[in-house]
Amino acid sequence: MKSILLVGINAKFSHTSLGVYCVGAYLREKGIPHQVAEYTINDPYERIFYDIVSKKPDYIGFSTYLWNITLIRRLIGDLKLALPDVKIFLGGPEAGYCANPREEYPLVDAVIPGEGEAAVYRYLTGEEAQDSFPCLPFPYEGSVPRGKTIYYEASRGCPYRCSYCISSLEKSLRFKDLDKVREELSFFIRQKVKRVKFIDRTFNVHPHAYDIWQFIIVEGGDTSFHFEIKPELFSEKDLALLAKAPVGKIQLEAGLQSLNPHTLSAIHRTNDTDQAFANLKAILSMGNIHLHLDLIAGLPYEDKKSFIRGFDCVYAIRPHMLQLGFLKILNGTEMQDKAEEYGIVYSPHPPYQVISTKWISVEDMMELKIAEEGLNILSNKGFFEKSLSVLWEKNTVSYYETFLSFGKELKTMPPLSHPDLFRLVWRWYQTREFRNSKQFLEALHMDFKSKNPNKPMF
Repeated sequence: MKSILLVGINAKFSHTSLGVYCVGAYLREKGIPHQVAEYTINDPYERIFYDIVSKKPDYIGFSTYLWNITLIRRLIGDLKLALPDVKIFLGGPEAGYCANPREEYPLVDAVIPGEGEAAVYRYLTGEEAQDSFPCLPFPYEGSVPRGKTIYYEASRGCPYRCSYCISSLEKSLRFKDLDKVREELSFFIRQKVKRVKFIDRTFNVHPHAYDIWQFIIVEGGDTSFHFEIKPELFSEKDLALLAKAPVGKIQLEAGLQSLNPHTLSAIHRTNDTDQAFANLKAILSMGNIHLHLDLIAGLPYEDKKSFIRGFDCVYAIRPHMLQLGFLKILNGTEMQDKAEEYGIVYSPHPPYQVISTKWISVEDMMELKIAEEGLNILSNKGFFEKSLSVLWEKNTVSYYETFLSFGKELKTMPPLSHPDLFRLVWRWYQTREFRNSKQFLEALHMDFKSKNPNKPMF
């Protein structure tokens, strides 16, 4: 029997590579022995390389993504030198959606596009197999990786066709049976998994979304659950149920991406912005659910002024986290096909981030990057909750301009310790001549003590 190694290289230690576990479970069900190895892009290169070589595999399968493909390209060349007879195959979106895989990966023996379970089995054995998603084996049979976020899917595919997203290339949407979902979630709960992240592209289109939330609220134990949702799809019944969830049990993420109607039309998003905001405000008012919202800079027809208007409008509802993302031109997407039409200039290297467009200049993008850093440190980290409440309550300012101002302060600084960061925030507040400095300083002290109970701020 040939030795088969499935390799996942994650962005962080806390992540898991669901793809290799799904393929591994399918091979196990078919009686094909294999090993799974997980690493991170932050591991020393030689540690990864020699650990793979030490296993002496006959076949190596890599799951490829934006964050790991550069490292995997290097590994492929070196592994072919160290193990001349090894067969290397690639799956995942970074390999599976490229236009000319033979040209992109000349040293690779096979590139497997699309869903990998049955396709990998066919490649390894030459035998036909079926891969009906709802009936695939549970990826984590027996045990789960410890100390990590566990990724899980109750559905595959996406009902939407956003032009920048590889999920738009999937042509069907399929759902697991409710009893199967309950059984698999019960396994995580019994295993005392800290956090389960559903990778369903829009969870609340699942016909049993309400029932799954109800099960989690009643039976979820100490495990928390993260869902990507479309906020305007919530019914009053959904919201009433979510209001009953224990604090921290459910986290929701919504990709608003833009509030510009022309932009939304161009990327094929059908947001009902008014209903979305009404539901998001209702969720935030409950006080028990962590809410993460996303915006994307660099989309067509969105200039800097339009983006800032949208940013200030979204931040005004005070989500727990607002991610300011930047458009990436992914292989196989409509956005890649229309890049020239939109005047999009983007890096040819992963993650293929946009540098400029017809509507946003390089200088604009540089400014947005500075504002992003200010937003992440001042707001998204959660260090300054009470301080920011005072800032917004006592001063009439643009949220964007405030984060841009703080981002400019950070730009000149080396990495800061926690006390140094808090002292920087205080100096910045004073130099901006915001009102109610005394009240802000009191709030700043409280924020500092909540994170550093035994240290002085000054």
